[in-house]
Amino acid sequence: MKKILLVEDDEDKRKQLVNFINLKIPSELTEARSFQSGLKALKSQSFDLILLDMTMPTFDINPPKEGGGRSQPFGGEMLLAEMVRREINTKVIVVTQFDLFGKGDEEITLKDLDVRLKERFPDNYLGAIPYRISYTSWEDALFTKIMDLENQ
Repeated sequence: MKKILLVEDDEDKRKQLVNFINLKIPSELTEARSFQSGLKALKSQSFDLILLDMTMPTFDINPPKEGGGRSQPFGGEMLLAEMVRREINTKVIVVTQFDLFGKGDEEITLKDLDVRLKERFPDNYLGAIPYRISYTSWEDALFTKIMDLENQ
């Protein structure tokens, strides 16, 4: 059985990913909804795989009072950097619904971000899966990546 950490703040996307994992991947699933809760989970447990959103709030959003802090367009990349700094060698698949990240001079396409993450985190990063709530093609792509990891 795999231990999987899902770091995702969007409720609809999170539900679809949880359903997918529960149906397709025998696993023990831990969920985090922000950069900080993802980092806390990584510091307290070991995982076989991380499914990581790229854009996320700094802290968990606890309505109605808290907003979760500023949204981090590269929160997933920040979490990968923390993993390297702490020598956490868990494999990571980014699942994102955005094609562009950042603003102004920092703006980057998913394709270019994928290249950057492969260069910066070659030991952890396995690639990005474009997620679309109204399509299921992401499920096949994610399942294939997870099976490839198991067959290594």
